[in-house]
Amino acid sequence: GFHGQTIYHEDRKQSVQVGNPNYLAKAFKIPVIYNFREADIKLNGTGAPLMPFLDWLIFKKHNKNILTLNLGGVSNLSMIFKKSKIDDVIGFDIGPGMSLIDECSNLFWQNRCDYNGQYSSKGEVRVSMLNYLMNNTFISKRPPKSTGRQDFGVDYLREVVDYYGNLSNFDIIRTLVKLTSRSIKFNIENFILNNYNIDELIISGGGLNHPILINDIKKDLDIPMRDIIDYGIESKFKESLLMAVLGYSKIKNIKNNVPSVTGASDNIVLGDICEPQ
Repeated sequence: GFHGQTIYHEDRKQSVQVGNPNYLAKAFKIPVIYNFREADIKLNGTGAPLMPFLDWLIFKKHNKNILTLNLGGVSNLSMIFKKSKIDDVIGFDIGPGMSLIDECSNLFWQNRCDYNGQYSSKGEVRVSMLNYLMNNTFISKRPPKSTGRQDFGVDYLREVVDYYGNLSNFDIIRTLVKLTSRSIKFNIENFILNNYNIDELIISGGGLNHPILINDIKKDLDIPMRDIIDYGIESKFKESLLMAVLGYSKIKNIKNNVPSVTGASDNIVLGDICEPQ
């Protein structure tokens, strides 16, 4: 299973990933399953997030209402109810995860990430900037919804920096960290907790390694939290596991989109097969 790197994603219209499945199929001499979003979009779905399918497989037999939070470039969540069916799953993209923080680190210090909070720990949250960023229409949009770096990438960051150029670089990145946490808080409180009880929040993704962000999330949410490793899955391999599961599902003709998440009109098998030449 090969996802590629998403370079463009427009909700319900188009999702573009770079990466050549033909090359991989030839190099490894095995079928490669790719293009996991297009079929869902053709059925008027958002095409993302994909993670709720794996989360449901992992947690569907647990006797808890589990909310999973994935802190990738974009933050997204899955709500898996105790002993639930796949049609019961709730999931959607929240907004920025690590994307703006990483882009900010690269723009100001030419480093690919804010490793261990080395920059954000030196700044202060600027409330006026945070309030401005929280007014982003995607963050408050009701699900189903999906997004990408075209909404929360370097172009958006440059707009923010131009607008708040009077602030220190450290304050800007610190406020962006708080933005990720506050957007998560807003979406969980307004679209999950107003209707459902959460027994446990399980976090995965690269953002787990950012101590400032995790501390903000703990302060903003009064929910018991655990690392996905507590359930036997290394966080940095979770998306790889998802691709393997989606690829296996395609080979076995198992329906693997989640219409309750994407809004697609039907439950289908995602992915195309590239046979080795």
